[in-house]
Amino acid sequence: MRERTRIKVDAGQAVRPFNRFWRGTGFSPAELLLEPEMRQMLAYIGGLPNEGIRYLRVHYLYNLLRSTGGAGYDWSLLDRALDAMIEHRLKPFFELMGNPSGLFTDYEDMDQVRRWRDLVTATADRYGARYGMDELRSWYFETTNEADSGWWTYGIKGYTNYYDACVAGLDAVDPSLPMGGPGTARTLSPIFRALMAHCDSGTSCLTGKGPRLDYISIHEKGVNGSKEDLTPKTHAIVDRTLLVVDYLKEHHPRLAGLPIVNDECDPQLGWSDHHSWHGKAYYAGIIARIIEQHDRRIIAPKAADFTFLSNDHAFIGGWGQRTIFAYFGSRNFTKAQWEHKTDLNRLVSDVDQAPPFDIIKKPGLTSMELLATLGDTVCKMTAEPPLTPDQDGLAILPTRLPDGGVSISLIHSVDAINRSGRTAVRLEVSGLVPGRHALCLLRIDEEFTNPMELWEAERDESNPRGPFEPVGAPPEPSEAQFAELRRAQEPALLHPISTVECDEGRLSVDLDVPLPSLTQVLVVPDIGAAPAAPTGLVVERYLGLGGREERMLFWAAGDSSPAIFYDVLVSTDGGTFEKVSSVPLLSTAFLHMSPPEGAQYAVRARDAFGRRSQLCLSSR
Repeated sequence: MRERTRIKVDAGQAVRPFNRFWRGTGFSPAELLLEPEMRQMLAYIGGLPNEGIRYLRVHYLYNLLRSTGGAGYDWSLLDRALDAMIEHRLKPFFELMGNPSGLFTDYEDMDQVRRWRDLVTATADRYGARYGMDELRSWYFETTNEADSGWWTYGIKGYTNYYDACVAGLDAVDPSLPMGGPGTARTLSPIFRALMAHCDSGTSCLTGKGPRLDYISIHEKGVNGSKEDLTPKTHAIVDRTLLVVDYLKEHHPRLAGLPIVNDECDPQLGWSDHHSWHGKAYYAGIIARIIEQHDRRIIAPKAADFTFLSNDHAFIGGWGQRTIFAYFGSRNFTKAQWEHKTDLNRLVSDVDQAPPFDIIKKPGLTSMELLATLGDTVCKMTAEPPLTPDQDGLAILPTRLPDGGVSISLIHSVDAINRSGRTAVRLEVSGLVPGRHALCLLRIDEEFTNPMELWEAERDESNPRGPFEPVGAPPEPSEAQFAELRRAQEPALLHPISTVECDEGRLSVDLDVPLPSLTQVLVVPDIGAAPAAPTGLVVERYLGLGGREERMLFWAAGDSSPAIFYDVLVSTDGGTFEKVSSVPLLSTAFLHMSPPEGAQYAVRARDAFGRRSQLCLSSR
């Protein structure tokens, strides 16, 4: 263990505004939005506190459309897919991507270009009417995914024509609808350069005017494409992003001030490749590490207007795949997710006939739960010895909360997969409002909030030689084992919540910080009032493995204050409610296994001081 690191955070000294810029994830193909497995995942994703994930970037949305002849389309499946997002408080990062009924074959054919424009107009018209134009303006619209990776076969001229049609289609409804691209996979690839030149000094093939570009999207990852457990290189993500910024400043200064988006910012390529660390605390740490690097190296020094970071990890897969859930069930989604092909006839007939399944939240998702508690202002921070995150991996995101408390992410993560260790930290917080505060320490590491480690160590409860006989990583855990995994998937309190009198607005805490780990430190003042009650409790029925009944609960936070936790309760008589959630919940989603007959559910909020809200009841 190295010498104790002393970190001082002054909540009274604001450094700059702080935006939770990493609120996105994605997957492919769009058909998954119609599957029960993804619907359950959306409840967990949409339930993250403070819109911890707000946007879903889903490939091939237009493959859910079928041509009905002329300029008509059957929109029913796309309606259902987008409804599933909106119902779970998520917003589309809408890639104008796909080929309804294979209609589009040549984007140098101006008749097809105009037909694409009309499709985009019809899309904006339809969903502006369905959800409201204010909602639509909060979406992003983007070009087709990674046109430089072989998915685009219509040439550079076809690509710029396609882009012109996208812009013209949106402009026909509302020119303020955000449109950007090109979402390319290779740094400064020819198609990236071509679109920048076209938007800087070219003219639209449809209007004769310069096409607008509202943001520039790229895909920079840790790039290690090996299927072996090799080390990602997170610093290279920022390095290559800055190369793009430098290129724009030199060649297209008019575009250099546009927002920069990295909407596939994953540590490694290949969502389906198995790397054991995807299920462990290492993945949680490296997600936080990448966010901190972008904040420290791009946003804080104002190197660029970097506004949005998203991962591409909401696929349906196992512990070792680049996913934020571990799927247990009989279906193999790999082929569909790789080939991006949608059999609409099968979807129409079979989408509601899924066999039983269970999913478990992985630390990668839970890290985004913790990071979602960060405030909107960066506080002054000093450290002795100075922090060197790019060398030893110890980093901090110190933020002030609106009520005067602090939320601090203490990140200990290096790219090297097999490195470990511990660092002693004394965290000193000053500038707090004098008075009573609660101290909450939440942790993801190899011991805390690590369901995969628990799964690997499962014991065979039915073995006559006793419960200590190891079974190891059961492919179909028992109900009791799933209960333990779901307990372990929730953000774990490092210690019981403590109350501290901060008469001088100061407190300190000593931490032993393991590598890898993410520790969230919440210090909240006592405002003397109970939290507001949750609202809108919805209960959905699922079948878990073995055909057992399960209920997915999803509700809205009534109180956006920090350090609010939730309890789930159930009643069979409508009068007496008993708690069924075994640990405090940060998110507004919970799965209950084997509910009793006639169950009615309720949810309540409680603050860090133990005060409880009124119950929010479900209908029977």
